[in-house]
Amino acid sequence: MYFTNTPALNSMEAIMRKLPCGSQKGGGRYRSPYKYTKENCDCRFCLSYRKETGCTLTLCPVLDIRLSCGAAPIGEAVKAVFKDAKNTAFQKRLFQIYNRKDDADMIFQSNRHRQIFEAERLNLRKPGKKALAVLYLLTADKALWQKTKPFLTRYGRIDLKGVSLGDISTDGYALWKAVKELQTGEKQISLGELADSGTISDNAFRLIVQAVTIARFGAAVFNNTEVRYA
Repeated sequence: MYFTNTPALNSMEAIMRKLPCGSQKGGGRYRSPYKYTKENCDCRFCLSYRKETGCTLTLCPVLDIRLSCGAAPIGEAVKAVFKDAKNTAFQKRLFQIYNRKDDADMIFQSNRHRQIFEAERLNLRKPGKKALAVLYLLTADKALWQKTKPFLTRYGRIDLKGVSLGDISTDGYALWKAVKELQTGEKQISLGELADSGTISDNAFRLIVQAVTIARFGAAVFNNTEVRYA
């Protein structure tokens, strides 16, 4: 021991050096980590919050915790993920879509999308963040889902070579390119393409940037489940 030299004090020092929420060797009671609630994570309780101007930080340091308890909207998470994207037109489109005062944030575009996603999610074996993002995109488009479902493994990976898209909508093809990029890590869609509303619709844009957000934050994103009817 560093600071004590008696058995009783040695034992106390050992406990003090333990990481928070850890269990002691040789017994002791395990206490699960504190579970935050939406009320706990009200921004007004934060030291960086000002009544007149709101948050003084450019990026919330506890965004993942706020997402996990439903205290942060999907739009805030999306903007945090793409904060450093170096494309003015893309940032302008992102701002326009996620700062509409008359347009509530949404995660699933319809009840059908949510129902299929949640049902298929149960069939996956310990899906990772990227697997959830891929499933989210595939189930968003009816035709895309019908063509890719037979090639989806229990681990949330798609047999890319086995899929034949055939006739598919422009939005469906954009979602498919995003799926391939998420799974392989190889660039399929540029920020310039995402910025172009003539190439990718607002609906597809939302789904793609939110899938990237899911790949970053995982299942915590789904704790806010606003539905938009397409």
